[in-house]
Amino acid sequence: MLTSIVPNHGPVGAIVTLGGAYFCQKANIGEDPTCNTIGTVRFGTAQGTISTWNDQQIMVEVPAASAGQVDVTVIAAGRVSNGVGFTIE
Repeated sequence: MLTSIVPNHGPVGAIVTLGGAYFCQKANIGEDPTCNTIGTVRFGTAQGTISTWNDQQIMVEVPAASAGQVDVTVIAAGRVSNGVGFTIE
């Protein structure tokens, strides 16, 4: 689950921090909780470049995309998170 993006706006190339839960750990009982596979972060349809990834925090670079409001989502272990708004400047 994605809960925050700090800051919630920025230019292409900026590094932002995503906060939340279960970015590594699978939510179902009995599944391996380790973070052995890093997923992807999308700003609308554009994929960001990840610099760090753990279960509760991801640092990612804002990808080249048109300025404006987009939904950011995290895709991990085949699961897509909820979207959180971000403004590309």
